[in-house]
Formats: sequence, C-alpha cells, structure tokens
Amino acid sequence: MATHLTTDDVGRVLGGRYRIVAPIGTGASARLYLSDDVTLRRRVAVKALPESLAEDDAYLRRFRAEAQSAATRTHPHVLGVYDWGYDDVPFLVSEYLAGGSLRSMLDAGHRLTSSQALLVGMEAARGLDYAHGEGLVHRDIKPANLLFGESGRLRIADFGLARALAEAGWTEPDGSIVGTVRYAAPE
Repeated sequence: MATHLTTDDVGRVLGGRYRIVAPIGTGASARLYLSDDVTLRRRVAVKALPESLAEDDAYLRRFRAEAQSAATRTHPHVLGVYDWGYDDVPFLVSEYLAGGSLRSMLDAGHRLTSSQALLVGMEAARGLDYAHGEGLVHRDIKPANLLFGESGRLRIADFGLARALAEAGWTEPDGSIVGTVRYAAPE
C-alpha cells in the first residue's frame, strides 16, 4: 500500500475510525481531507503528513507530543485537535470548519471591509495571545492557516504541526526550511 494518501483513498478508514470523505486541499506540509469520525459520528478534518516524514522516528515522537499538547488546549480562536495516529501515514485529526480559510476567501475575490479586517485581526491576536501564554509559537501564520467556522468565528490552525516540523529541521528537497517564505519574518 502507498505511504501517502490520494483521491483513490476516499472511503478508506484510518486508524480504524476516520473514514476519508473527500480531499479538501494540499499544502507544503500535508494533505487535508474531510472525514467522518465513525465512532463519534461527526465530521472532522484529517491532515495526512508527507511520506518523507513517515520514516523519521524522531519527528514522529515530536509530532505525537505536539498533537497531545495541542489536544489539551482549548480556546475559541485556536483550532481544536482531537487525535493523531499512524496508518501507513502519520495523521492528525482536528475539528472541521466549513467556513474555509482566509486564503480561499481572498482567492475567490472576496475582500474584507475595514471592520471585518479589524475583527479578523483581533480574533487572530486573541488566539496567538492564548497560545503564547501557553508557551506555543505558531511559526507559520498566513491566510491559509486562518480558518472560519460556519458562524464566521476565526480559528488558527497548525500550531503543533508547525512546531514539530520546525524542531525536526525538516526541509524541502531543495534544502529550504518548512514554512511560508511570503509570510516569514525577514530575520
């Protein structure tokens, strides 16, 4: 069996619990799938990590520790992490937010009004303040990691994954460090 997930995996059950429904998107560090938690009967998002990380035992230990750490923290502006596992691929399970990302809104041509931008900034700042108070640094804040629930409330995604990848020193094949250059601080 392949060590990465594709659209051919729709219907597959990971960890005996998470049935893949449809691909949602692909980023530099993972593929994201809409999934059903067949045990609790709820929609979740499953983030399957790249096969290049599946062979790195040190990374998998850090990933597990970060997933467990993220799952113990709750805040209205931080994406909820429910579970993690390994089933040919390492994966992370989080709440599913049907409102999409700020990136998808901008790509669709939607522009925020001044008051909407202020609200997004305030909610992101509240989530970051909470995380920093808990000793977490995101390391990859960008529009794609700012997600919205159906009610429009913003939540920041990828805290644990960003830290685990950074601590692993994982790089792309060209040697660049994981992160988004466009949104990285110049230092």
